[in-house]
Amino acid sequence: MNSFTSVIIPHLIGLFFIVLGWYISILNVGLARFQTNVLFSRWTLIGLILIVLGAYIPNAWGLIRRKKS
Repeated sequence: MNSFTSVIIPHLIGLFFIVLGWYISILNVGLARFQTNVLFSRWTLIGLILIVLGAYIPNAWGLIRRKKS
């Protein structure tokens, strides 16, 4: 059971960051739909960074756990 939770927790955290980044990006594009350069703004960049961060959290978490033990 300990192994199962040690795998599920980082994946849930990564999924949270992916969904949060997606939500920030979609919300920004929807709210600023009649402006120019909507797709390349500070908020969409933050959303992209959160999505990439969420994708790599489980691998980094596992690497850190293996280095500790």
